[in-house]
Amino acid sequence: MSLVLARRYARALAEVIFAEKPQRARVVQVKQEIAEFATLLRAHATLGSVLANPAVALAQKLALLDALCRRLKLSPSVRNFFAVLIEHRRLALLERIRQSFEAEIYRRLGTVPVQVTTAVELNPRQKQELEARLRRLTATEVELHFYLKPDILSGGVARLGSTIYDGSLRAQLHRLQRRLVSE
Repeated sequence: MSLVLARRYARALAEVIFAEKPQRARVVQVKQEIAEFATLLRAHATLGSVLANPAVALAQKLALLDALCRRLKLSPSVRNFFAVLIEHRRLALLERIRQSFEAEIYRRLGTVPVQVTTAVELNPRQKQELEARLRRLTATEVELHFYLKPDILSGGVARLGSTIYDGSLRAQLHRLQRRLVSE
């Protein structure tokens, strides 16, 4: 049930944001604002408890929300969305809503999120080349998220949903090992 609710709230937020006919940058900004707020609540559990506590007056919660939004420089539409979550006691669903919202905006923008794991940090030129190759490969826009994992030794791994492109040295060594064992 909570996943269904999270999707409803995510779609509602997407409707509000896309009704503004935003540029891609605005959608990315909203996504980042939601992530920042979610990170803040994870880092400060007491803060989330106060905002979710039915014993605390709604006016006090909204005043606290306003102070947090000013400090984080959140847009009015995101602030209003959080106010709705607080009023309807749905703040506990924030992480699921955030995930559902990201999936919804990716769908609406025709963008595929790609997790790229490399052994070393890529320079900006390498990142651009990789993005261009993945865009050609998928025939759609891609949004790359980079992660470092030194134990893959060299190369990289790109994950697009359930599809994995593994060009790591570690995977190549595993394939070579299996081939040698089977011979």
